[in-house]
Amino acid sequence: MKKLFVLNGGAAVKPGNKSAFLKIDDPLSTFARGGINTGDVLVYDAMLKALDYDQVSNIQFAHAGDESLWPKQDYDATVIRGSNYLTESVDIGNVIPLLKKLKGPIVPVGVGAQAAKYKKLEMPKGSVEAWKIIADKCETIGVRGVYSAEVFNDIGIKNIRIIGCPSFYRGLRPSIEIKPLDPANARVGLTLNRYLSADYASNATKTNRMQRALIQAVARREKNRLYSQGEREETLAIYETGEEKQKHIQGILSKYDLMGDKDVEALMSDRMQAFFDVDEWAADAKKNVDVLVGFRLHGNVIGLHQGIPAVFFTYDLRIRELSTLFAIPSVEVEDYMPIDLEKIFENADFTKVQHVYRLNYAEYHQFLTENGLNHVLPKPVASPPEKPITKPNLVQMDPKLDDVTGWFQGEVDYMTSEIEVLRQRAWRLELALREHTKADGAAKKLAS
Repeated sequence: MKKLFVLNGGAAVKPGNKSAFLKIDDPLSTFARGGINTGDVLVYDAMLKALDYDQVSNIQFAHAGDESLWPKQDYDATVIRGSNYLTESVDIGNVIPLLKKLKGPIVPVGVGAQAAKYKKLEMPKGSVEAWKIIADKCETIGVRGVYSAEVFNDIGIKNIRIIGCPSFYRGLRPSIEIKPLDPANARVGLTLNRYLSADYASNATKTNRMQRALIQAVARREKNRLYSQGEREETLAIYETGEEKQKHIQGILSKYDLMGDKDVEALMSDRMQAFFDVDEWAADAKKNVDVLVGFRLHGNVIGLHQGIPAVFFTYDLRIRELSTLFAIPSVEVEDYMPIDLEKIFENADFTKVQHVYRLNYAEYHQFLTENGLNHVLPKPVASPPEKPITKPNLVQMDPKLDDVTGWFQGEVDYMTSEIEVLRQRAWRLELALREHTKADGAAKKLAS
């Protein structure tokens, strides 16, 4: 029996070990406590589909310090589900005792760095030590992109291979063919991200304003739909009814300053979906959308691996390095241009995606093979790339002057009103502080 141990899988495994899902019997109580990133489940699912083991066990990084949860038997291999482990704020030093205890290879699959903009990362000492132990226990570490490889190089780890994210290869095909797209009539699938700031957005204001404009553009097409990728408020809005449902919808509309927009409200009331089973999520996208857009990485990948075209909106280093590595057409939020879905789809070049995918697939196949992992990937139809792509496949837009002028006038008006709101808040705070100081002074006089 071939046995696999997984670090940080983060989901349940179906019988047969080929698919991952979340065990959620009561979505309302679960999401009342917080959101869940179903993109992580997609990554785990894609790994399971590629690997071939009779038994799969899992422990989360958060629980790795509890020795009672450590495996009582030896495994043929250990894999680490890829995620944003290379950051200045996440220390995985608690995993070190378990790493030292595990026998056999420990292979990270799709590890990535997280930063808003390019910078040298000051990794926590515990993380550096943990990754050096892991590097000594595998042939190569599979990293997400060029920036992630550089971060490893900076801490002295050289045995890396740039494979992207395993979710891109979920279809287990050595090549993909992107389906043709009708820009005017395509059914669009949208994903949103309500928490884009700090290390997750190079410019939070531009990112969220662009996301707002995209919501409006998608909502105007009646056949378009919105996928909740584990977002708390969106998922609650799907499963709640009556007044509670409306309360959550109004909260989302308020977040994006879209109160009163009937098209957007209809999108969220009638055409919003959430899936906890990756197979069901993928099947729904295949059946109901012709193109995917949005601000969640895996909300686009759920279609791409099936040949459904997707356009990325790039706002941090993670999204930029992956969209660049796979030559996916992208719109850079820093350019801060008005949203015209039809023009974006007309100008998106997917021919590069098909070519580059074959090269990256060959790299992924070689990575799994050289690390001695049992896998079911068919043989590549191309050779691995001599070097990864470093130039993004930006969608070339030529907006009309009137469109740009109207867009920026509206944005300036919004920013001006926001500045005035902040000034009023600052003034009220100043008055409150003065009153507090006056009252405190009076109290001290009475006490003396």
